[in-house]
Amino acid sequence: MAKVNTLKQYAFGALIAVLVVLASATVVEKIFGREAASEYIYGSWWFVALWGILGVTAMVYMIRRMLYRRKVVLILHGALGIILLGALVTFLTAERGYIHLRQGETLHTYIAENDTTELSLPFDVKLVLFDIAYHPGTDEPADFISFLKVGEEMCKISMNKIYSRQGYRFYQMSYDPDEMGSMLMINHDPWGIGITYTGYVLLALAMLGLLWFRIGWRGLLYMAMPVAGLWFYISRLNPMTPVLRSPMLAAHVSVIMISYGLLVFITVTAIIALCSRRRRSECLYRLNATLLYPALFLLAAGIFIGAVWANISWGRYWGWDAKETWALITMLVYALPFHKGSIALFRNPVKFHWYCLLACLTMAMTFLGVTYFLGGMHSYV
Repeated sequence: MAKVNTLKQYAFGALIAVLVVLASATVVEKIFGREAASEYIYGSWWFVALWGILGVTAMVYMIRRMLYRRKVVLILHGALGIILLGALVTFLTAERGYIHLRQGETLHTYIAENDTTELSLPFDVKLVLFDIAYHPGTDEPADFISFLKVGEEMCKISMNKIYSRQGYRFYQMSYDPDEMGSMLMINHDPWGIGITYTGYVLLALAMLGLLWFRIGWRGLLYMAMPVAGLWFYISRLNPMTPVLRSPMLAAHVSVIMISYGLLVFITVTAIIALCSRRRRSECLYRLNATLLYPALFLLAAGIFIGAVWANISWGRYWGWDAKETWALITMLVYALPFHKGSIALFRNPVKFHWYCLLACLTMAMTFLGVTYFLGGMHSYV
C-alpha cells in the first residue's frame, strides 16, 4: 500500500508540475517571445522528460491499482499514452521545413525549419503556376493555389488541401508579392502521425463508451442535439480567411462551445450548492459529477479535432499556441475530479463544488484571458 501511495504522489505530482509549467510557459512567451518559449520550454529535453514521467508513473499506478480490469478506463488512459508516444516520435524523428519556388523553377531540396539546413527530396518539385481565387465581387482572397509538377505527376495544393508523396506532405503557406512565386511547407513525419491518430481513435471510442455508461443513450442524444444545431449554424457561415474555409471549423467550434456551456452550468450549480443546505448540495454534487463527463469529453473532442485540422492546414497537430495550451490546461484540471477513488477531496460534495468553482478560472483564461492578455494565433477567438 505504501508503494501504491508513493506512485500516486509521483503521478499526480507530475500532473501538477505539468500544469504549472504549461501556465508559466504562456507567460514566458508573452514576455520574452515565442522563440524563447520554444527553445527553453516546449522544445527542451526536460519538458519532454516531464511528460514522460507523467505518462510512465500514471500507467504504473494504474497497473498497481489493478484499474486495467475496467476495460474502458484502460483504453482511455492507454490512448492518452499512445498520443504522448506519437508526440515523442514526431519530436525525435520528424522533419519540417519550407520550399520557395518561382514560377517555372524546379528544386529537389527544401530548408529545415529550425536550423536552415538544406534537406534533399527524393523527387523534383516544379511550380507550374500560382493563382489566387477571389470572393465574387471583392478583392478578398478566397484561396491560394499552387499547381505543381512533382516528379512526373501534376498536382494542385491550396489552403486546407495538401499533397502527399512518399511520406512528404506539402502545404500552401504564402506567396510572393508579385504573385509569381509560392512558399510551401513540407512535413515528413512517417511514424509519429500514424501513432498519434491511433491514439485519437482509441480515445474517441473510450469516451463514447464511458458516456454510454454514465449518461446512457438518452444523455448522448441530448448532448448531440445542441452540438448538431450549432454545427449546422456555423457550417452555413462563409469566413473570408481562406484557412478557415474548412468543414472542420464547424465541428471544432461547436463541440468546444457546448463544452464551455456545460462547464459554465456546472460552475453556476456549484455556487448554488455552496449556498444551499446539505441535502440539496448532495443532489447538485451528483448532477455536476455526471455533467462533468460530457463537458470534459466534448472539450477533449474539440481539442483533438482542432489538432487534426491544424495538421491538415499547417502541417502540425500541436503548436503550443497560448489558446491551445490553456485549453489543454483546462482539460487536465477538469479531469482530476474523475479520480475521486484516488483523491479523497472529490468525494466530499462541498470541496468538489469549491474545486469546480476555482477550475472555472482556467476556462475563463482559455476563452477570454488568452485573447485579452496573452495573444497568439487564436487570440481572435
